[in-house]
Amino acid sequence: MQGTELVLKALHARGVKYIFGYTGGAIMPVFDEMEKQQLFTFVMPRHEQGATFMAQGLSRASISTDNPQVGVCMSTSGPGAMNLVTGIADAHMDSVPIVAITGQVATGVIATDAFQESDVVGVMMPICKQTYMPLAAEEIEKTIHEAFYVATTGRSGPVVIDIPKDVQIQQTVKSYHFNPRSFRPELPGFFYHPSPERDVLHRAIGMINRSERPVMFCGHGVIASNAGAMLQEFAEKTNIPIAFTLHGLSALPADHPLSLGMMGMHGTVEANRAVMNADLIISFGMRFDDRVTGKLNEYAKNADVIHVEIDPSELDKNVRTTVAINADVYRTLHVMLGDPELIFKPRRRWLQEIAANRELVREDVAAEVAAGVGKGGKLLMKSIVSRLSDITEGRDIVVPDVGQHQMIAARFYNFQTRNSWFTSGGAGTMGCSLPMAIGAKLARPDERVWSISGDGGFQMNIQELGTVMEQKTDVKIMIFNNGYLGMVRQWQTLFFDGRFAGTPMQSPDYGMIANAYGIPYQKVTELDQVDGAIRAAIAHDGAYMLEFVCDPSEIVLPMIPSGGGFGDMIVSRPGD
Repeated sequence: MQGTELVLKALHARGVKYIFGYTGGAIMPVFDEMEKQQLFTFVMPRHEQGATFMAQGLSRASISTDNPQVGVCMSTSGPGAMNLVTGIADAHMDSVPIVAITGQVATGVIATDAFQESDVVGVMMPICKQTYMPLAAEEIEKTIHEAFYVATTGRSGPVVIDIPKDVQIQQTVKSYHFNPRSFRPELPGFFYHPSPERDVLHRAIGMINRSERPVMFCGHGVIASNAGAMLQEFAEKTNIPIAFTLHGLSALPADHPLSLGMMGMHGTVEANRAVMNADLIISFGMRFDDRVTGKLNEYAKNADVIHVEIDPSELDKNVRTTVAINADVYRTLHVMLGDPELIFKPRRRWLQEIAANRELVREDVAAEVAAGVGKGGKLLMKSIVSRLSDITEGRDIVVPDVGQHQMIAARFYNFQTRNSWFTSGGAGTMGCSLPMAIGAKLARPDERVWSISGDGGFQMNIQELGTVMEQKTDVKIMIFNNGYLGMVRQWQTLFFDGRFAGTPMQSPDYGMIANAYGIPYQKVTELDQVDGAIRAAIAHDGAYMLEFVCDPSEIVLPMIPSGGGFGDMIVSRPGD
């Protein structure tokens, strides 16, 4: 049996259906064997980076289905492997399990600067959970099964396997066989499934029962452990409001009475002020990054902190905890919900305070959304997202890119479907939306998927329209074109005296580009065209592109300035 057969046999045993990749000299033997076997659906991006985001979309969307899958991407050595770096780093920051397999030059010429050689293991080591380089065909199958185990166990993340070309074509004895069901990797120091300790949970429940102004945080760990319904039950049982990280959105319905919306730099007034005034924070599956906390020495000064987190390295890393629970969110909530000592408290004064904060900007925001246009009669992104939310009843999958439109979508889409929001958070990678949406659609083909991008991010991976065309992927594409890198422009408006250095940008004729790829297209310039355009995209069986000409002066508020604290939150535009 040849090494290439072992690669594909192991992937097939792991339930892999799709492989996203781009061929080349050092990975050609694996692709040749894949063509012979016809066991997988091969999806070719137009750039290797696209393969990593397609793999991410597949992993993230499928985790809440009956058939969870780990996205797999492949590339050749050298430039092919290096083009995977951004997407792998992105998956690492956002704890998304993917397996990347790269070809490498033959073992005999490694470290000789051979044609298309690069130190894949060295480059990838800091930006993924684990890297492997099997040096004999007999190691391949075990390596792949271990890679999948590592990628999906504990805090999920990407794993990279770099396979030299001569190892791929090496022969093994015919009797060689690997049993994935009985396989248990020997990984000293790798703590597989931490369970919550009873005495620690008892302390946490006592604190929850005594608190008068508690707030819960819903992070990506809630999504990753499929614990959204359980968190909702816990919130209702204890009568505690919930604030969301960017990746915690869609864990439960956005319009739930206890939902405060997103917190942090572009969080809602009610969420951020609840954090400021809380006496207890109960954090589920999040890492207290700087976009959530702002200035650490001012963060939640009067609150005790209960932190539930599967990765022990995150406990007490940024925010000191009162009770640290190193465990899976689902298991923790399951045990806490079953504890007879957990009680319901009215907390009327606290909830009234939150309701008052919610009303502070409600009328102003509602008026702006209703107006729908800004300077020069150009469309407002928040109005477009609000109309999309109303028309779809908040039930569709939304995959934004990175920037202003991302924060606006997070704020104004009324999520009703669990695990329906996928974006780049920790790395903030522009260009992620379109390829990630392709992967999400493959994972959940019966659901509608919207790729929402600014004109800047869309042009970074515009070539993936070729993948949409070739695969006939039914992704609805929205481009918010304001002629600028909008989020940077907003910072320049607020903090750099309106000097727009490096942010104005021209766009091509998106209609001609859409036509070249055989994708129907509409350009929307008037408010009364918005609903009809969205409905036309929905009605069309297949991909559809909408370009909205938007007001470049629109800004996203509230906003906590970088390096500022929650007390520095800007709730209205200076001068308004």
